[in-house]
Amino acid sequence: MNSNDPIYGKRVLDKFSSLRDLEDKRRNETIKHRVATNPHPTGFEYIVGAFIEMYAPYLKSTVHKLFKKGYVIDTSSGFCGNYGELQAINGYFPVNEVTKSKLCGLKVKVHIRDNIKSILFYPEEADMDKILAKLKKITAILPDRKQAIQQAKSIEASRFRSGYIPQSPTLRRQRLFERLREKTQERMVNGIKKRFATNPVLTEIERNLGIFVEMLEPQVRAAVLTMNRKGYSTDKSGFTKQTDGQMIEGDFKIDKVTTGKLEKLGVTVETNPSGYTKAQFFPDKVDINKIKSKWNRIASLLPDQGHSASASMTLRSREFRNKYVKS
Repeated sequence: MNSNDPIYGKRVLDKFSSLRDLEDKRRNETIKHRVATNPHPTGFEYIVGAFIEMYAPYLKSTVHKLFKKGYVIDTSSGFCGNYGELQAINGYFPVNEVTKSKLCGLKVKVHIRDNIKSILFYPEEADMDKILAKLKKITAILPDRKQAIQQAKSIEASRFRSGYIPQSPTLRRQRLFERLREKTQERMVNGIKKRFATNPVLTEIERNLGIFVEMLEPQVRAAVLTMNRKGYSTDKSGFTKQTDGQMIEGDFKIDKVTTGKLEKLGVTVETNPSGYTKAQFFPDKVDINKIKSKWNRIASLLPDQGHSASASMTLRSREFRNKYVKS
């Protein structure tokens, strides 16, 4: 079935258009109400990168059912085409050949564009009950992926997560730390630009570190410099991949007595067989000044080795020295 078939005359196309317009109106009303009364995403909404109200209302059940099976559906799903005569389920999910064949039996096609999968069909009639019945059959055909669902990575989903704080305490903490990291990195970029423009000459400690000090995150900068002056060679520092964690790691060791003192501060110290060490903690509050104070406290507890740290020999540090150290 397609829009050139006799069944899709002007009268039928107008019915599709009316259905689409009604759904768009309902969606706009529910979005306004949601944002005004409860602008905090649930765990599900944080993953899909949208309030459930941002989907066409008739799709909500389908979106939830497919999510349980491992599919993250984009808010662009629903009525498509010039008159809304086409139905689409869009998202970043796999569809194998067996599933494609089963869908084909329902007169459903799978289209791929820029890694986005679109499951498409033309309804036999401009009838919401029949459209929902077809969506139910499609949902039943799609196999359970049986795996953890990854966050939607579209630009729209990322913007959504940037703009709203989740309800879940865990996700709320994660998002607040993500914001803090974003602000911190913005400060770093501005500082690095200014340093390049005004004084690109390295100090001795910068040669050893293999970076400009402006490339150190502000909350950990003073601690890293103190550690290097005390003889501890550091390689990485600042926010961890988990975002709400802080770490300093490098080719140094911390004695058992000092490790015990750090553990009382909530700091874990891990050293591998080669002597490479990571000191890490998870801040109680999203407060850059308190994080900085804790790092300074940690650095103050480390015994002075009586000499400055040796030069960092990471590939990044060596490449930096080759670029900026003048012979």
